[in-house]
Amino acid sequence: MATGASQASKDQRRSDDLPEYLENDFDRQALVPRFLVLAILGAAALLEYGHGHREGHWIVLAIYWLTTIALALSSRFTASWAWLPWVATLTDAGLAVYVIADHLPRDAHDMLLATDAVSLFPAFLLLIQTGLRLRRDLVAAFAGIVLLGWIASFTLLVGPEALPAPRSPSALAARQALAFISFAAAAGFVFYAVRRMRMAWSTILRAQWDQMLLSRFLPEGVATEVVTGDEAAEIAERHACLLLVDIRGFSALTQSRPSQEVISDLMAFRRFVHGAVSRHNGIVDKYLGDGVLAVFLHGTPEQQAAHAFEAACEILRPLDTWKSHAHAPAGVHVIATLHCGSVLAGVFDDGRRAEFTVLGPAMNALPRMERRSKEADLGVVVSKRFLRLLPPAAQARIDARPVERRPGDEQLPDILSVRFMHPGAGVHRGTSG
Repeated sequence: MATGASQASKDQRRSDDLPEYLENDFDRQALVPRFLVLAILGAAALLEYGHGHREGHWIVLAIYWLTTIALALSSRFTASWAWLPWVATLTDAGLAVYVIADHLPRDAHDMLLATDAVSLFPAFLLLIQTGLRLRRDLVAAFAGIVLLGWIASFTLLVGPEALPAPRSPSALAARQALAFISFAAAAGFVFYAVRRMRMAWSTILRAQWDQMLLSRFLPEGVATEVVTGDEAAEIAERHACLLLVDIRGFSALTQSRPSQEVISDLMAFRRFVHGAVSRHNGIVDKYLGDGVLAVFLHGTPEQQAAHAFEAACEILRPLDTWKSHAHAPAGVHVIATLHCGSVLAGVFDDGRRAEFTVLGPAMNALPRMERRSKEADLGVVVSKRFLRLLPPAAQARIDARPVERRPGDEQLPDILSVRFMHPGAGVHRGTSG
């Protein structure tokens, strides 16, 4: 179930990054608000536009128009997206500062300039547009440039000597201060909104990534439960039933048949086991060479045991099991080990490798049980703890015999050798010891 570091680096972007196609497409989509700014400023230039020379206004607007077109065309190339947002932000901030500076009143009579209404329009509209990039650094850069440019323009272009009326300095300063504070407050709000949006974006991306990763290994509906459920979303101690399925005699099979046929049969075996486990609300934890480890976490311990038992019956059923067994050498068959207990279950992610798995004493006991099964040449073994969880109807379908303990089995749970009883067919001899 694990995903390697190389694959993760390709498929999983940092949660703080926007998808690349959105970054590249942003400046093409931004043509509409930028052209709106140009249209309004162009209309104002036909009227009493600011204090400078009208030719200069048209030159600035022409430069901004050409830059906007160049940015939109550049966004078609993937390699340019890293620097493109910064160039666009600096260009927008430069236009906003120019318009503010050009509309700063030189005296009290200019405070009623007809085009004064457009002086802050580019600053506010382009601030919102920059915020739509969902990048706090660009919002901070845009707001900082505009505010510093505003202060510098006011200091250089407006002075006490240019204000003849005694009340003019107070009225002018109050009006500019109020506008300055309004823009600063708007910038702070946009910055905070971007921060909140990025947090939501990060949460959504992580949930989607986890669900996509888990959906390949969990049955339908369980992946969403693991990602969103309060109990299953985090690594937590839970009860689980464990099923380990293995191919006995696989080494002999690899020596007697072409490698491609062996691989094809192994993949077919994995798909078959995966389907059987999923149909019974189980989770394929991992593939272990020619073995499959499945975990049953859904429901009560008794329901988990029933699901694991039914999955094992389906896998080990003589006619419906691994289809290529008819061509396999003598001695090749499927064995199973069943156990239960408390485990730590969840997504274990160290930043380089992530997997949904289980850890704990019950998990550690499972390979010991399998090793004991091989030593005694048994087919199916279950722990007494697992057997006690099975409903009476299931227990009636098996013939369970205790396995004698040997020196060194101190950490091995009490196990039983099991034969499945099928109605009308007697004992299932293919899985007996």
